[in-house]
Amino acid sequence: MTELKRYRIRYTINGNPASLTMSAFDEPSLEQAELEILLHHVKEHRAAADAPWEIPEVPSEDSRMLELGVSDIEIELER
Repeated sequence: MTELKRYRIRYTINGNPASLTMSAFDEPSLEQAELEILLHHVKEHRAAADAPWEIPEVPSEDSRMLELGVSDIEIELER
């Protein structure tokens, strides 16, 4: 039987520790964790992913993470 699990995403934002929880059936990927962090912290939601025909110097997700100062992302299963 598939069980919905809770995962804790720990990270630093501008040098300060932060975390949030995410429910999922499988452990979220780093990309999923990054998108969850963006949704949580970005006040003005804009497109977070580049269109397939765009060839940016830095992908939108990466540039937004740099703007926010997010680093050291860790994902762990909550017990």
